Amino acid sequence: MIVLVCDTSNSTCCAGLYGDGRELSYELGMEKKTHSEVFMPLLDRVMKKAGKDYSEIDAIAVTVGPGSFTGIRIGLSAVKGIAYAIQKPCISVSSTDALARSVTPVDGEKDLIIIPSFDARNKRVFASVKDAATMEELVKEGAYDSEELVSLLEKYKDRNIIVVGDGAPVMEEAMAGRFKAQFAPGAVITPKGIYEASKDKEAIGAEQLTASYCAVSSAQRLKK
Repeated sequence: MIVLVCDTSNSTCCAGLYGDGRELSYELGMEKKTHSEVFMPLLDRVMKKAGKDYSEIDAIAVTVGPGSFTGIRIGLSAVKGIAYAIQKPCISVSSTDALARSVTPVDGEKDLIIIPSFDARNKRVFASVKDAATMEELVKEGAYDSEELVSLLEKYKDRNIIVVGDGAPVMEEAMAGRFKAQFAPGAVITPKGIYEASKDKEAIGAEQLTASYCAVSSAQRLKK
């Protein structure tokens, strides 16, 4: 089975192609350009590197959020267009789950909790809290005030914590040294993380693919 994996949900973007669990090609887009400029050329390069045509894809896995509202829309629009054109299904992937699975914890680190997080501005983060060994969700994915999320972490105060993603500085400030925590703000979603998150998930039609913003946009908040 050949799976194309894609992410445009935050400041970086990426894509990769997997065949029967084996990585065929991938690329990370770190340019300071909009995803509308970068994403489709990046996809084409990934396909060419693997020597595959879009018609050979069996499914497309894509991150649906949370994250950048504009970035998510760009990715979903592109993926839906491709899926409709080749008449193949899609797999919806959580951005925080993909980020958590993009990180390899240090060997021997026990009782580790991983917090994949994205900066949502104004001391807010899009985040979830996971057991690093099992990927069980301890605190559900959502948009959190950083202090609110810290309060939910109190029950895990004795465990080792690593906060990854560009929301890490926000969480570091809110945690104020009260936890056994490490911070990795440079961690980003990788094709491998998306692929791992897509495993065993049900494929759906492109028309069923929807964004998971976990929050209203600033424009919508201002209307209220």
